[in-house]
Amino acid sequence: MELSFGLLQTCRPKTSWISFIFLYSMLCMWTNVECWSYFHSNNTMMWPQARAWCREHYTDMVAIQNQEEIGHLNSWLPRKRTYYWIGIRKVENVWTWVGTGKALTAEATNWAKGEPNNGRGWRNKRVKEDCVEMYIKSDAQPGKWNDERCGKLKTALCYAAACKNDSCRYGECVETINSHECACFEGFYGEKCEQVVQCNMEEVTVPYKGSVNCTHKYGNFSYDSSCQYSCDEGYQLSAARPLKCNASQQWSEQPPSCELVQCPVLSSPAGGSMKCSDPLGNSSYQSTCVFTCDEGHVLAGSPSNTLQCEASGVWNASQPLCLAVQCPSLQQLDNGLVNCGADADVMFSYGNTCSFSCGPGYHLVGPSTAACTSAAVWSDRTPRCEAITCQLPEVGAHLVTECSRPLTKLRPNSTCSFSCEAGFELQGAPSTQCSEGGLWSKAIPTCTAIGCPAPEVPTSGQISCSPALSSPASAVTPHPLGTVCIFACDEGHQLQGALGMECANPGQWTSAPPNCTAVRCPLLEAPEHGNISCSSSEPEFNSQCSFTCSQDYSLEGHELLTCDRNGNWTSGQKPTCQAPPSAVAAIASGVATGGALMSGLSLAVWILKRMKQRANKFELNSNSDIEAPLQVYRNSIDSLI
Repeated sequence: MELSFGLLQTCRPKTSWISFIFLYSMLCMWTNVECWSYFHSNNTMMWPQARAWCREHYTDMVAIQNQEEIGHLNSWLPRKRTYYWIGIRKVENVWTWVGTGKALTAEATNWAKGEPNNGRGWRNKRVKEDCVEMYIKSDAQPGKWNDERCGKLKTALCYAAACKNDSCRYGECVETINSHECACFEGFYGEKCEQVVQCNMEEVTVPYKGSVNCTHKYGNFSYDSSCQYSCDEGYQLSAARPLKCNASQQWSEQPPSCELVQCPVLSSPAGGSMKCSDPLGNSSYQSTCVFTCDEGHVLAGSPSNTLQCEASGVWNASQPLCLAVQCPSLQQLDNGLVNCGADADVMFSYGNTCSFSCGPGYHLVGPSTAACTSAAVWSDRTPRCEAITCQLPEVGAHLVTECSRPLTKLRPNSTCSFSCEAGFELQGAPSTQCSEGGLWSKAIPTCTAIGCPAPEVPTSGQISCSPALSSPASAVTPHPLGTVCIFACDEGHQLQGALGMECANPGQWTSAPPNCTAVRCPLLEAPEHGNISCSSSEPEFNSQCSFTCSQDYSLEGHELLTCDRNGNWTSGQKPTCQAPPSAVAAIASGVATGGALMSGLSLAVWILKRMKQRANKFELNSNSDIEAPLQVYRNSIDSLI
């Protein structure tokens, strides 16, 4: 492609702006200024090739920005009617500046009359016209625009930018008509944006327990300088953001302070206690808290019971909990209930008490309550519910029992009736019922043998019965029917009544018990000139009588007589009291003398009569074992009389 020889330079002094185009052109030649230039091709080409040609040889295709630029181009380009491609094209139905991608502004538009028409008018045909051409040196519409097909051949209109890489140090070079200017970045000023804003360095102070480190991108304490604060271990900044010097020559923040790190306040756990040491302040850096649990509780939720506040403001471990120890779960009772409270979280925890109860018809066997201990075991074993039953009736001897249910299932309302074997009779209620409490309504009866009461044993006698009882007869164990009892008397006693008797139905003896009376001996009297003394007022068996004589008389016979078992006195004859020998001699002497013979004989007869009278009273029993020589003596006396 052949380069154009057309060239227009537009210049802008570095120190001032001159509005007239002619002075711009002159100053480009006379002074050291930065200028930009317009160019055009000598050959025509389609719009895409025209833009590529401009970008290859210059900066880009001319993009009209205002009416002033249009007037400048119209006066500068060759004085013949020519059509030039400019840098405006339709993109998605929007007319857009090339290079920037921005929509065309109303200020910059310069459409010819009736344009853009998208191809209407020429032979009334519609064609796609997405590119823009500019009329130059047109008498009717100088500098106006027309939308045109991009494939038409037109002259390319280009520009070379005036901005260089070093045109603006800390700003953006902005192209203007025939010149450029620097738009300084924030924080910079000056013709080439070479000056930077400064902030007061004395406002940057060092806090207690802290330090500050500043970095300077454009110079000490100038725009965008940053001062980062930090604190000693265990302290933290009151504001974390750094201080930055902004474009207004002010620091973005006030200098922060270093404050003691605070950890979250801890509290004593439920079921436990906490003891803290705070060398610098409550719940602050280096504070230490030790946790302990009450009886029946254990630490949980933390690997340690000691927590320390770290420089990061957090405790070195999570706060522990004190959880109540858990006892094994209690299962529901068969036919019963376990009540451990409504709170499911503490049902089986330390200190909680569970109660046990049974359903109707059952009773509790074991403790009624159990508490969870600190050893994680229940204070008592788990009870059980047993069916309420009455105890098996104690079956006594000869008792016959019949119950409404088997003896192992005597539940409430069960009944049992009782009877006795033959020869026995019932003592007590004939039936009983099991109550709701498991007790019999009436006592269990007993059976006693039908028999006779024990017969009375006679005084001084014995009884012998057959069959004999294994234990002494009583009201409970009477003599059975058919028992025969024989009586006997002790020695010296005689039976008065029936010798024996029999137990007959309905428990009565056939006769009354006999009596035993003592054997009696004849009455004794004192001997003439003597006395008698007996052990009993009645001369009964084993009673004794002793004899004594008056003074000067001697006892002839046994001094002591005993009543034997046959009713006789032992020793035979009754003793007598004999006169002394001197009295007998006197009597005999009187007989010899004749004068006193009758007197002595009369005395002798009187004595013999008296002795006879006494002998009649002392007759011995014919059964006596004692001989009776008294009979001879009696005959002699009778002959004398």
